[in-house]
Amino acid sequence: MAANIFHGQHILLIDDNARLLRSMAFLLTVTGFEVTTAASASEALQLLEGISPHLIVADAEMSQMDGYEFLTTIRANPHFSSTPIVLTSANYELDDLMHALDLGADDFIPKPFDIYDLLDAIRRNMRVPHTQRMAG
Repeated sequence: MAANIFHGQHILLIDDNARLLRSMAFLLTVTGFEVTTAASASEALQLLEGISPHLIVADAEMSQMDGYEFLTTIRANPHFSSTPIVLTSANYELDDLMHALDLGADDFIPKPFDIYDLLDAIRRNMRVPHTQRMAG
């Protein structure tokens, strides 16, 4: 069996739905990811002062600062400008998708989604160093 090339990769999950956040964190942790959670975009920005996740999954519709504003803020920070970001949203209109991509999102998945949709988006967008891919 091939090694899990994503084992130990760090993901930051941001969602104001506590139940969904716990579920995603649990499922990604048992899959082998290191997971940090934030219940708001402002909490995530504070956490990012001390962590460097390999990928960020953020809800587009959050109170105070939504996922689009968070995305704009992150893309303006040189340290995180190339970190893959996947937005999730219950509103999945073409305009929402295009807006997210225009702001620098790497992917956009509609809610509700199952763990396989989330894992697929993570696998598509996770940037694993070439040497680590070759070792797997």
